[in-house]
Amino acid sequence: MRDDFQFFTVKVASGSGCLFQPLDSEYSYVLTAKHVIEGVENIEIVRQYIGKDGNKIDETLEILEIPYIHSNPNKDAAIIKIKKIDGIESLLRSDLSKIEKENWYLCGHPDSRENNGFSYRKNKLKIENPVELYIEGEIERNVNHSEIVGQSGGGIVKSESSCFLLAGIQKKMAVEDEEETLSRIHFAPLSFFDEIIEENKANLSPLFPPYIGTFNILLQEIFPFPNLIVKQELVRSTLLAISESICGGTSPDKIIKEYGQKFLVNGTPTHIIYHKSLWKSLLEFLTIIKLYEETTDLDNLTNIHKKRKMLIVDTNNWTKKLEEIYKSDLSEIEKGGSIVICATNESVPSRTEISAEELRVITDISTPLDKMNISNTVEDPFSDLKLVNIFKFQHHIINNVMQLANINGVNSKTTIKELTDGII
Repeated sequence: MRDDFQFFTVKVASGSGCLFQPLDSEYSYVLTAKHVIEGVENIEIVRQYIGKDGNKIDETLEILEIPYIHSNPNKDAAIIKIKKIDGIESLLRSDLSKIEKENWYLCGHPDSRENNGFSYRKNKLKIENPVELYIEGEIERNVNHSEIVGQSGGGIVKSESSCFLLAGIQKKMAVEDEEETLSRIHFAPLSFFDEIIEENKANLSPLFPPYIGTFNILLQEIFPFPNLIVKQELVRSTLLAISESICGGTSPDKIIKEYGQKFLVNGTPTHIIYHKSLWKSLLEFLTIIKLYEETTDLDNLTNIHKKRKMLIVDTNNWTKKLEEIYKSDLSEIEKGGSIVICATNESVPSRTEISAEELRVITDISTPLDKMNISNTVEDPFSDLKLVNIFKFQHHIINNVMQLANINGVNSKTTIKELTDGII
């Protein structure tokens, strides 16, 4: 099994670092410890990994500017801007206050591996309690200081089903070998790097993926229409024209600031608010709304959600999360409205809708009605609210392809609207 952590991990001078893609898509970051690069005149950054053919690859990364270091001498953090690296957007920042503490890894390039030619190494660890300014982590297997030297600046990384998470950057072992052998390290939280960015706002962008800044980046990834055998290009271009008009008026960043985490199904980790699947689905969702109701104010999500509300759930099978869906905040949706679900790790769901009758048979929703967060217009959420997957819109068009026989550039918008009216 391939170790994907190696692609986020780099050698920085005599230490390590972690790649991260910030909001500005013109460059990437290496996050590292300040002491790794202090006093080094010619910093070299190398990404070392095993390719698909099994051979070792040493990729020297191009540094764009002198490093940005934290102004507080007690905060061991630095950011290096490098030439844009593709394929690292799936590493998302993690909120340490609301995460599972197990199954994290310290990834880096310790000196002890230098003579092997391939120095990348990961150590499984458990996140412990905060220690003064830093966070303490305990490495699963006993290690001493000499085994960890060189991993300073390495990322504290975790693999999830649909993304990777970054909790912080290693500073050092908690204590020297002669004092304790607890295999504990200290690492800098991401707030240190946020502070560096705030101090250098003119030159650095926040620790969020580029699509959080603009929907435009996602245009080529929405409405794929797999298996649509006729008029695929016309259907897609018609919808994308609506999507493009939306991109100029709002952005994921703006929506997050105004709407917070209200898109998350109950129990969904908070980092999912930055997941690409949410924002691809939301752009499709807003496009569908605009198709049906051209004059809709897309800034007024509360009003939109009276008829349809989109929720995201972190799963590869949304039908397994019905209990959590009905425990979510459904207070905005009025009787006759729709709960529209998207899943982080499910490209084409096997089910696009579940009826009230099916819900009563296939699931045991244990939450009493008076404990559900629903609108006072809703008496029975299973009957009064439709439950559909966002893909139902595309699925219906694909399955009714013969009704597209006479579609053309003049009538395409009207045809799609009439074909899908009431589907979501």
